Amino acid sequence: MRKLLSLVLALLTMASLLTGCISAPGDESQAPAEPTPTPRIYAPNPFTGYKKTADYVDQRPVAIMINNISQCRPQSGLSQASVLFESKVEGGITRFMGIFEDYTTLADVGPVRSGRDQFLQWAMPWQALYMHIGRSGITQTYIDTNNYNELDVDGQYKNFIYRRNRPGKAYEHTAYTNAEQITALVEKYEYNMDKTYTAPLFNFVDYDENGGVRELTGDPVQSINIVHSETYRTYFEYDELTMTYKMSMYNGSKGMREATIDENTGEQIGFENVFVAFADISKYPYPGGGKGDPNYQKVDLSYGGVGYYFSNGKVEMIRWFKGAATEALRFTDMDENPLQVNCGKTYIGFVDLDEYERFEYAAPEVEIVEEQIDPSQVTESETEFE
Repeated sequence: MRKLLSLVLALLTMASLLTGCISAPGDESQAPAEPTPTPRIYAPNPFTGYKKTADYVDQRPVAIMINNISQCRPQSGLSQASVLFESKVEGGITRFMGIFEDYTTLADVGPVRSGRDQFLQWAMPWQALYMHIGRSGITQTYIDTNNYNELDVDGQYKNFIYRRNRPGKAYEHTAYTNAEQITALVEKYEYNMDKTYTAPLFNFVDYDENGGVRELTGDPVQSINIVHSETYRTYFEYDELTMTYKMSMYNGSKGMREATIDENTGEQIGFENVFVAFADISKYPYPGGGKGDPNYQKVDLSYGGVGYYFSNGKVEMIRWFKGAATEALRFTDMDENPLQVNCGKTYIGFVDLDEYERFEYAAPEVEIVEEQIDPSQVTESETEFE
């Protein structure tokens, strides 16, 4: 009996010790559970690739046709465009189309000019409200065929412009628009400014990776010389301070090169990204009638082509693809992998293949510093032939 009691006590003591080793629920000695990490939300501005700001408005952009005849310069609003297209339109002259992400903040933009089909085809996949004064018959055919009528604004029928007094300028160089005009237009005609796409326009570098900037693999480039025609040429010079390519254009009426100034700010415009895309550009067949042959230029977007990408002071050779009017313009490397585009504003120039040989870019000039020699250190062998 005494042995049995001793055995029971020993078992109870062991059980007590084991119980003391187990943490009770809520015991502070228990290690806390690891918190579940919050997933990172990648929210780039679809037009520039930068992180969306608190005041970013998620809506359809507006695409505005802007005159570029030398007599109309300086233009207004070019610096507010997130993307600026340039292409030949009639004969040798070029025209601009600016893509503006928030029409409610626009200062004056203009002079506004007529629409052309290549610009409409670039704007259409982005569901941009296409704004112009007049258009070619070919442009109207694209609008009708693709049912883009409700996403198109022609200033001849729906007033969204005002006329500015510009002494010495022709009447066609006086049409401007701004936030007030466009807002009134959108409200009057109840335009739906919602957009359905969510992806950025380009394959931007992640804005959290080195500030959204990668180093290109090609040579350093300081200057770019684009020849659209004999009298329409566009130039860029790299500015290390702002990390942008500053734009200039040739003024045929003055026979000289001039900085491209935004009249709203008085400052030269610049871009983090410059694309030069070569395409087959030819004259549309003239059907006859009207005032004579308008010499409209057709940019062949069906097969794509090659080009150059300039950013952060360097260059890479690229390929571009477009296809049908409703397909978005895209850029790849030469192996057709999606091109990583640095965050920032973008210039896209479509250039005639016939001008390829006149296209140039150049590396920064290397400053040669002559070594200063101390005469006292010159040996006899270094002076014997002097």
